[in-house]
Amino acid sequence: MSGPETITFQKGEVILKQGDPGDSAFLIQMGKVEVFRSEGEQHKPLGVLQAGGIFGEMALIDPAPRSATARALERTICTRITRETLDRALKQAPPMVRYLLRSFIRNIRAANGQAQDETQDRADAVYMSEADSKQRILERRAYADGDLIFRQGSDGSTAYLLQSGRVDLIRDTEDGQHLMLRQLRPGDVFGEMALLRAAPRFATALVVGSANVEVLRADKFNDMLVKGPPFLRALVRIYVEMVGSAKKA
Repeated sequence: MSGPETITFQKGEVILKQGDPGDSAFLIQMGKVEVFRSEGEQHKPLGVLQAGGIFGEMALIDPAPRSATARALERTICTRITRETLDRALKQAPPMVRYLLRSFIRNIRAANGQAQDETQDRADAVYMSEADSKQRILERRAYADGDLIFRQGSDGSTAYLLQSGRVDLIRDTEDGQHLMLRQLRPGDVFGEMALLRAAPRFATALVVGSANVEVLRADKFNDMLVKGPPFLRALVRIYVEMVGSAKKA
């Protein structure tokens, strides 16, 4: 089975064009790419990407037309990532990496108002738990009613998979209100932003009744991630940033 396609673009060549159908993303191996959006006769610069940068990533989530144009500023070599390439990489990735990346994608789709299909996510959660019984990646913990798994604003280096019970994610607003963000169900992952972002917890995780969770530390996740293909690591990084931006909005 063939791997991702490597393509060379010459200086000035358009790699993807605003308004065209989106079917793939690109990871820069060498060179430099400018990304801009056309507004009438004006070009609005969005950024310049170099080796390690990725663009066109929304096409792997949403087949909507391209929202911007990307053009090579010099001779540039890219790895082209299609949805099929991503699916193959996910099937070969450790269960936790696969599940978390799909969790990020699900959150991005939700932020964009897209319909969700959680059937595959639930199947991955079961498989992940079964695989861990052999690999011992996760640590299991039990919590009682009223326990705080983590508190808003605290430092975090762990993510959690809810195995049974109920956990509420609650955010305190500036005016003293307690905003219910989400009632988690078995199979849900939460606190995952702490795995890759050195940022305070966005909300408080409160146990209602009781709950059993499995805990993944950031170092364990990073160990798994570095064993995968570079484009998968790049996608995880950029989707984490997208989820973080959506939460702040």
